[in-house]
Amino acid sequence: MMQNNSKYDIIIVGLGPVGLLACNTLGKRGYKVLGIDRFENAYNFPRAIHLDDEILRILQSVGLSDTMYSRLKPSWGLELLDTNGRVMFRGNNKFPGGYEASNFMFLQPELEEILRGGISRYPNVNVLYGVEITDFAQNKDTVTVFSKDGKVAEARYLIASDGANSFFRNKLGIGQTDLKFKHSALKIDAYELKDNAEAFHAVQKICSGSKPYVRMQGAGAHRRWELNYNSGLSKQELEKPENIKSLLAEIGVEVENLDIAHAVYYYFQSKLAKEWRRDSIFLAGDAAHVTPPYVGQGMCSGFRDIMNLTWKLDAVMQKKMPASILDTYQSERYPHTKMQILKAIAVGFFFVRQGRHLLKFISHIPILNKFLLNVVLPFDTNGKGIWGKGKASRYLFPQARTQKNEFSDDFYQNDWAMVAVGRTIDSEALHLCQKVNLKTFVFDDTNANIGDVKNWAKKHKASYFIIRPDLYVYASGNNPKELCQEFASKIN
Repeated sequence: MMQNNSKYDIIIVGLGPVGLLACNTLGKRGYKVLGIDRFENAYNFPRAIHLDDEILRILQSVGLSDTMYSRLKPSWGLELLDTNGRVMFRGNNKFPGGYEASNFMFLQPELEEILRGGISRYPNVNVLYGVEITDFAQNKDTVTVFSKDGKVAEARYLIASDGANSFFRNKLGIGQTDLKFKHSALKIDAYELKDNAEAFHAVQKICSGSKPYVRMQGAGAHRRWELNYNSGLSKQELEKPENIKSLLAEIGVEVENLDIAHAVYYYFQSKLAKEWRRDSIFLAGDAAHVTPPYVGQGMCSGFRDIMNLTWKLDAVMQKKMPASILDTYQSERYPHTKMQILKAIAVGFFFVRQGRHLLKFISHIPILNKFLLNVVLPFDTNGKGIWGKGKASRYLFPQARTQKNEFSDDFYQNDWAMVAVGRTIDSEALHLCQKVNLKTFVFDDTNANIGDVKNWAKKHKASYFIIRPDLYVYASGNNPKELCQEFASKIN
C-alpha cells in the first residue's frame, strides 16, 4: 500500500481506461507511478463499446492484446439506414493493422479488468481508489496533490485523465473550444437471453425524422441501443425498466428476449480544451476533448493521447530530448482529435439532423449509391510536431504478421526504428542506424506477408520509414542513409 507523502515520477488522476493505460505504458518503462481515482470501485456496466485496430496495437504494445482479443467481436464499420431498413451509406476504415478487422466491439468492464491486471505486473506502479483530489500545487519541478485529509503525493509530472468535468482543467481555468454540436440520447445496454436469428455486424444508425436510433450487436450476448429522440418522458421516467422495454418495443425489438443491464439518459457535446498542458500537468482523454458518439472514437482518442504523451515524457526524463518536445503533445494531437470530432458531427448531420433527406435522395442515384456503399473512411494525420520529411510523415505505420505469425510492431519494442519495405538495408545504413540508436526491421517476401504493407508504401512513394515509439512515421524516403543523417541532426 502506498504511504502518504511519497514521491513519484508521474501521478495519474482518473483511472478509467485512459488512466489505466497510462499506468501500464509508464509502468512498462520503469517509472514510479501513482494512479488515483475518487471512486472505490470501477463501474460494472458498459460505456465505451468500440475500438479500432490502432487501439488493439496500443494494447499490444503493453502486452495485453492477446488477452483482450479473445473477447472482441469484429465489426464491419458504420451503416446508415432509412426507416425501411435500406442501407444508404456504408463506411469502414480499412487499414493493414495486422488483425482480421479494422473495427471491434468490446465490453468496457472487461477492458478495465485487463488493464488493472496489467498494472499488477509492475511493482513500480501503485494505485489508490476512493481518494478524491481536492487541491494541487505545482512549481518548476514538482506537482503536489492533496485530498481533504492533506497531502497525498508529489511527482515530476501529472496526467489528468479525470473526465469531461475535469477538476484539474477547471481549477487551472483552462477554457474549451465549442464546436457547437449538442444532442442527447437514451443509451440502453442489455444481454440477449437466447440466440437471436437476426445478426448484423456493423454499427447501424436508423435515420428517421421522428425516431432516429442506433443499434449494435456487441461482444458476446451484449446489445446496445441509443434512442436519439425525445419521447416526451422525463429523464427519471425514461430510465424506469418498464418504460425502457416499451420504448424498445416501439422500434421493433423483441424485448422478452432481453435482460436490461443498464440505461441512462445523457447529453453529449463537442469540445476541445484550449490548453492540453499547463507546466507539469497534462490533460488526456475526456478532460482534453469530448465528442459525439457517432464514430466511436471517444475512448480511442484518449488512448492515442497516452501513446503520444508517454513516450515524450520518457524521452525528457531520460534526457534524450529537450523538455520543449512536451509542447508537441497538443500541437500533434489537437488537429487529429478535432478531425475525429468533425467526422462525428458530419455523421450526426445525416443521422439526427436534416441531412438525412439529402442522403436518401443521392442514395437512389445508381452511381452515387455504389460509392456510398463502399466508402473507405480517410485516415487523419497528426498536427505540427516532431516530424521529418516524406509523404508518409505524420501517418500511422501499418503492421503485418511474419510467416511465423509474429507481429511486426513487437520488433520495435516501443522504440525508434528504421523499417525497410521490399528493400534491404545495406551495411553502411545499418551502421548509421546503430550509431543513432535506431532499431532495424526489413519487410520482404521471405519473412513477412506484406502485400498490404507494400501497397501502402507504394502509395506513399517510399521504401524506408523511420517509425516513432507511438508507431507513427517520423520520416520516409528511398535513401536510408539520408534519413538516418536527418534523424541524427534533429533528434539524436
